[in-house]
Amino acid sequence: MQRARILTLVGLPLALTACVASTVVSPPITPPPSLLVPCDKPVRLPAHALTQAEVETRWGRDRAALRRCGARHKGLVAIFRHGRGRM
Repeated sequence: MQRARILTLVGLPLALTACVASTVVSPPITPPPSLLVPCDKPVRLPAHALTQAEVETRWGRDRAALRRCGARHKGLVAIFRHGRGRM
């Protein structure tokens, strides 16, 4: 009986401290508005056959849009991965 009482007296504080939050709550991460701009849609193709110049121009526009979108995506990933977005 004495042993059970000692275990209860020792175990109760240990159990109660386990209920305390052990993590720090940080404020929500807010990315800059420039990183939230939606990606451009692919260039629309006309109904007629394209010349080589038209293909190259449209391909170039799509590639530039992909680079801009990729840079924004990397920025968002960096904010959430490294916590640099706490403002």
